[in-house]
Amino acid sequence: MKMQWKNIRMLVPVLVFVLGVFFLPGQGRMAQAEGSDAGGTRADAMEIEVNKTYSERIESDADVDYFKFTTTAHGYFQVQLAHNSANSTSEGGWLAKVLDEEGDVLTTVNGITKTWTSIVLPYAEPGKVFYVQVEKYYSSAINVVYDLTVMQTASNEWESEPNEIMAKANPIEVNQTYHGITINENDKDFFQFKTSVRGYFQIQLAHNETNSTDQGGWRVQVLDDKGETLTAVNGITKTWTSIVLPYAEPGRVFYVQVEKYYSSAVHGVYDLKVLQTASSDWELEPNETIAAANAIRVNHTYHGITVNEDDTDFFQFKTNVQGYFQVQLAHNDTNISDQGGWYINILDEAGDRLASGIGIEKNWTSVILPYAKPGKAFYIQVGKYYSSAVHSVYDLKVTQTAAENWESEPNGTVKEAALIKAGKTYNGITGVSGDEDFYKLNIPASGKMSVKLSASDTNQMSDIGSGWDVVVYDRKSNVVAGVNQIKTEKMFSLDVKKGTYYVKVKGAYESSAVHCRYTLLANFVKAPAKPKISSVKTGRRTAVVKWKKVPGVNGYYVYRSTSKKSGYKKVKTLKGASSLSFTNKKLRSGGRYYYRVAAYKKVKGMTVVSPYSAVKSVKVK
Repeated sequence: MKMQWKNIRMLVPVLVFVLGVFFLPGQGRMAQAEGSDAGGTRADAMEIEVNKTYSERIESDADVDYFKFTTTAHGYFQVQLAHNSANSTSEGGWLAKVLDEEGDVLTTVNGITKTWTSIVLPYAEPGKVFYVQVEKYYSSAINVVYDLTVMQTASNEWESEPNEIMAKANPIEVNQTYHGITINENDKDFFQFKTSVRGYFQIQLAHNETNSTDQGGWRVQVLDDKGETLTAVNGITKTWTSIVLPYAEPGRVFYVQVEKYYSSAVHGVYDLKVLQTASSDWELEPNETIAAANAIRVNHTYHGITVNEDDTDFFQFKTNVQGYFQVQLAHNDTNISDQGGWYINILDEAGDRLASGIGIEKNWTSVILPYAKPGKAFYIQVGKYYSSAVHSVYDLKVTQTAAENWESEPNGTVKEAALIKAGKTYNGITGVSGDEDFYKLNIPASGKMSVKLSASDTNQMSDIGSGWDVVVYDRKSNVVAGVNQIKTEKMFSLDVKKGTYYVKVKGAYESSAVHCRYTLLANFVKAPAKPKISSVKTGRRTAVVKWKKVPGVNGYYVYRSTSKKSGYKKVKTLKGASSLSFTNKKLRSGGRYYYRVAAYKKVKGMTVVSPYSAVKSVKVK
């Protein structure tokens, strides 16, 4: 017994030393933690609370510690593993993983020797379960104490995983900044938003300031509610704002998809914002067909964008006055580097093309289109012609001018003829190949009608080609006069009776005068009253014809024949309204001669002749 007690007395200093070591400052937490050792599998993981620090240690090469925690708020969390201050000599060297509820690794790091904080993990819906797995990476980590803290931050501005498909997209609000992170190589983040006003929106993706060393490098796609890509960009390293997207009817749903493009985007935090601007001056997609055309007003500027290679924009407007209109397409000032390059078609209500332009890079104005009866519908189609027009903004304006002296299409038949007045100049245009313009003129009495067609100075002679043909028809559609291939200006006249006449203007050939302007002037002068012969007297081989004065004339014509009913020839022109007689000499003695007289006047370049007087005869002595 003495020997045993002696041995025990010899062990007391050793026990005191060991106990002293175990209860040195800092070692107490470690000893307490080991009393509730973390489980070695996920199934028996130790449950821990967020925002609270726990101390543990790895006891052997095979030891693995599992911790289980449940999120308490929407936001994000980070896992912090630190070298406990009680470890004075060892450097540690742990391997840490963060796992989701199914055990899939969200993030991992090897060889933690002092301190480590995981990337932001936006999986923090309340009540979601996650795990932390800790094991040794270097042998120096065995029996070395580490501190573990799950730090959770409540935030509505962070994405919430899982959101890797459209069906799980995070709902976000416009004009508010959100944050996200591409967790791994295959992580895709989907966001869903609803437009709140009519106008346009843009997507802004920026490299978050928390990324101090990496450069990001994301791919972003903007999708419609069917999942069709509206725009996309690859390799965003710092900041990017999408093109204007004019799809913003209130309540429409769109999606934003973010994923890594460069490996540097893995674990990179980004800021996402949908910028929406209220505007009634922007096109409203979808408008790729006539049926879906945007309604626009005349004399007002609108903006549109050719979103991709196949994008076509249709607009519809209605004329509000009699006159003409033109369509202007301009390169918007927001396009800094690209030059545009659109095609444009102007269509009538039936979808037939009236005018077009190709490869518009800066500014273009259509030909004048005299189709402006109030309430008539027309369409404008805009699409890319050069690739430089993709993502380019254009300005569109329909300028309408009230004018009564323009033709009004459609006027391609006698039934559709535009009513004109004598003495008034009208403007017209042979808008397309084969275009025929009909005009209708009511003649109140017998007289003379003149027609003058003149080419506008706005035309290039090369465009006029062979010029225009002008034809005059009576009310029964009989051709009564006409002139062909008028290139600059020509006038012709014809005798007319009371009734309706039609004037047709068309290109001399299919390719002549297409989109060329002309002016048309039709004049009418009423014929003077017919003269009345007062007497016809004879002398030796002479006859003296006298008649009564007709007011407002410039002179008279005297006609003679040897037959009462035919064969009359003009034998004298008398100038002056006061010339009221004519002596016809060197006649055949004993012959009978018949006379008739007509008055004439010259007005507006025409000589208008009255009806013939009644016939008078005389037998010469």
